[in-house]
Amino acid sequence: MAEAIAAISLISSIFSLVTFGSDVIKRLSEFRSNVRDLPECFFHISIQLPLLVDVAQRLHDQAKQDELGVATQRALMPVIQGLYKEVKKLDDVLRKVLPSARASNWEKGIKAVKIMGVQKEVDGFAAVLRDYVSNLIVFQATHNGDLIRDLLILLKDQGLTSPSVEMPMSRKAVWMVMYDTDEDFIGRDKIVETIRLQFENQRRRVAIAGIGGVGKSRIAIQYCYQHRQRHPKDHVFWVHGTSRARFETAYLQIARTLNLPGQEDSTLSIVQRVYDWLSCGDNGSWLMVLDNADDREHWISPSLGNFSSEKSSGPLVDLLPRGSHGRILITTRDSHLGRTLTESKHDPLQVLRLEPQEARTLLQSKLQEDVELSIEDADHLANALEHLPLTITQAAAYLKEVDITASEYIGLLRAGESDIPELLEESMDDSIRDREVSNSIFQTWRISFDQISAQNQRAADTLSLMAMYDRQEIPQYLLQRAEGTALAFRVAVAKLKAFSLITEEKGDANTSSKYSMHRLVQISTQKWLQEHEKFRNWQEEAVISISQHYPLLVGYDVWSIMSELKSHAQTVLEYKLDTASIQIHRANILHASGHYCLEQGQDSLAQTYLLESRDLRVQYLGLDHEHTLTSMGFLGVSYSKLDNWREAQKIQLQVLELAKQVLGLNHRLTLKTSSRLAIIYNKQGQFKDGHELQTQVLELMKRVLGPKHPDTLTEMTNLAYTYFKLKQREDAAELGQQSLQMRTQVLGKTHPDTVTSMSNLALTYESQNRWKEAEQLER
Repeated sequence: MAEAIAAISLISSIFSLVTFGSDVIKRLSEFRSNVRDLPECFFHISIQLPLLVDVAQRLHDQAKQDELGVATQRALMPVIQGLYKEVKKLDDVLRKVLPSARASNWEKGIKAVKIMGVQKEVDGFAAVLRDYVSNLIVFQATHNGDLIRDLLILLKDQGLTSPSVEMPMSRKAVWMVMYDTDEDFIGRDKIVETIRLQFENQRRRVAIAGIGGVGKSRIAIQYCYQHRQRHPKDHVFWVHGTSRARFETAYLQIARTLNLPGQEDSTLSIVQRVYDWLSCGDNGSWLMVLDNADDREHWISPSLGNFSSEKSSGPLVDLLPRGSHGRILITTRDSHLGRTLTESKHDPLQVLRLEPQEARTLLQSKLQEDVELSIEDADHLANALEHLPLTITQAAAYLKEVDITASEYIGLLRAGESDIPELLEESMDDSIRDREVSNSIFQTWRISFDQISAQNQRAADTLSLMAMYDRQEIPQYLLQRAEGTALAFRVAVAKLKAFSLITEEKGDANTSSKYSMHRLVQISTQKWLQEHEKFRNWQEEAVISISQHYPLLVGYDVWSIMSELKSHAQTVLEYKLDTASIQIHRANILHASGHYCLEQGQDSLAQTYLLESRDLRVQYLGLDHEHTLTSMGFLGVSYSKLDNWREAQKIQLQVLELAKQVLGLNHRLTLKTSSRLAIIYNKQGQFKDGHELQTQVLELMKRVLGPKHPDTLTEMTNLAYTYFKLKQREDAAELGQQSLQMRTQVLGKTHPDTVTSMSNLALTYESQNRWKEAEQLER
């Protein structure tokens, strides 16, 4: 028995080493393919690690074939465990210093500095692995016990002789379910239990499917709370699956909650980092709810539209983490998509309408003592509401707020049956139409909306504006209109919550409260506005609000705002509005979105935004307007980033000529355009022209903008880099030191521009063999 246990333990340990080592090899291979000028030490380690994995795989095969004696197995255990620990340490170093394939310039800059400080450490890993590999290769051939003793001595010297692999520090279980449990949760215990059993039977992904309003999300919430009771050490995450932007926002929130490194990196890099973290078994068990994964185009077969993410050529399903330590619960209206996402031959669990008795019980529990309701009236009303949890909840909320009987409410339902003909057929523009749902959902909404409009027009207006954005996580500041007071807004929100039309996620001292609405509530609101010829007006107001809240300058300090508004901006950009004033606002949103994409390293998508912004501003503002020239300048930058230097130079020369005529030689845009032209000259190898222009621009900026202005400091950094390319290393180091010192003072040490100066100076130090000074920069 003891022999069998020893063999199983060794096989398991070797398998873990092979699996983890293979993942690290894959990551190294991607870095070598996508990152230029990696230090030599990373090539050394990329040679040793595959050898180690190959040797370990051979040992694994020998152990499975019972070719290793018990004594040998026990002797090898600490060796394998120590190797795993060594590879884990190497992986930790790699994650800290190597940029992702789609890293932004900011991420590449800061990682370039950090690489300087770990080269000796990585070389040390390579040397240790080389010793392990050489000894294990000979051991495989001879089974010489002396070689095992040599390895144990080596392990002791490295401090790796602990009896088991050191796991990461335990952390408090993360809970990211921002919804309260429902005390009136009725009629769904069986499906919740089925979900539990399927997960316990080793299903990694389980999907539940059903029509809108049937309570899929509420079931998922209830399961999360039960899962936490059974598995208090598990992390629990909630991810919205309605769109790519919502999905990415959820992953960014996970990264912040877990305090993962690289928070300042691009969105795509952080999303990949969250995927890697969730896929690594060392980080513990977790449950993820993927809520409202309804759009096959996003999940399985995405297409590149005008306003989709640059990575949308890859389906979102590829970003769902894997591993036996994780579970994913999916809610969807599309059973076929649910089955695809679970990668199973089994159909999703179907969520049906409530049984009549369950519907009556839910209605009575929602009303409690507030409304007298006989069993007969409750049954009639539940039947009129089609036994759907959403309609029952809204009807109960109405009855508690308005002094009428159930019979009178049913009368209101019947009276309005002809007011909303075939709403679903007319308003649903996706491939999934809830044909099973008649007008009950829309009728309950209409009755509540009519009452709200009579009691509080501000509340009705707030709901109308909410319906124009992405329906989830709408920041409070997008809804607070200039003419209203904070108190009036709070009263309006309270009214909408009382009628169960919206939910609120309260903010804290640093964040705004956010509001969400059910998809069918949004559709109902939109359809009512269309029928009353108010839909276009509210679309315009939404565009204006986004435009006014989008920053004019998209610097590092507003990245969080841009991320928060991204999905809402994408929603309003889909609107077809042709008035001049709205088109100007649209151009503002497109320009800011393009600038943000440039900051995030999404250069092709940035160019798409900036091209339309440029065209709109030319049409409505004129070619010589400052805003038009600004968009043209950033469009030129996008061409530069895509290595189309000829087009970039053509655009910047046009901008420079117009800026000189319209704005003057000393205007900031004129100076920035000259700076961009100098960079283009340098990139084409015209360093003499670039150096001459940069020197002129720097002196003008010092005089016009001041020596500490961010643009002046940027030009100082650019000129230092030109000196570096001209091999004037002393001049490069001197100016680079000034740039770094001033940027640290003005912007702070962690600002992306400061990191750029740090990165360039580190390269200069490296070229001068000033290794200690380069390492000190990293600290």
